[in-house]
Amino acid sequence: FEAAAWYWHFVDVVWLFLYISIYWWGG
Repeated sequence: FEAAAWYWHFVDVVWLFLYISIYWWGG
């Protein structure tokens, strides 16, 4: 469970970073 929680938090951070990057460069 601990590993899964860390994995999902990591995924959330990656998607957030991608979204901000696209918004920053695209807008």
